[in-house]
Amino acid sequence: AIGDTMYDVKDERVVFPIKHDGRIIDAVGRAVGKKQNPKWYRYTGEADYYTIGIGKTLLIVEDVVSAVVAAQELPYITAMAILGTSMNPKHFEKIGEYDKVIIALDPDAIGKTVEYRREIELWTGRKTTAMNLIDDIKYREYEDMEKLKELVNEVSNSD
Repeated sequence: AIGDTMYDVKDERVVFPIKHDGRIIDAVGRAVGKKQNPKWYRYTGEADYYTIGIGKTLLIVEDVVSAVVAAQELPYITAMAILGTSMNPKHFEKIGEYDKVIIALDPDAIGKTVEYRREIELWTGRKTTAMNLIDDIKYREYEDMEKLKELVNEVSNSD
């Protein structure tokens, strides 16, 4: 996924293309300047999520950078950025394709993490684990990465 990134010179954003069936359908840009608003920008609004990875265990995060970092740290999972903190039926439909689910939104969204864990289980019937993070996954906080690796192994080995 890192190889697929682009740079929007005019808006000074790192751009992550979102593909469906090999075709770019949307893109998400992250501001690189400290005072740029909005920090995240959706180019078309067509995509509901961004996924990376090929595993049967799904890790749900807020943003594309966190998804990319998670996929680098845990190459045996699929990471899904919900592109914010809101979920819709298309998110739940995609989540239903995976055997196990871990939700780890940023620390300031712990309430949504817990709420979504319950909703995902009810909607999809998939075992879902909520993870309370110390810091956003994109910052690779050592304790979070170790806890996440343990959690993925526990979830993957439990049946």
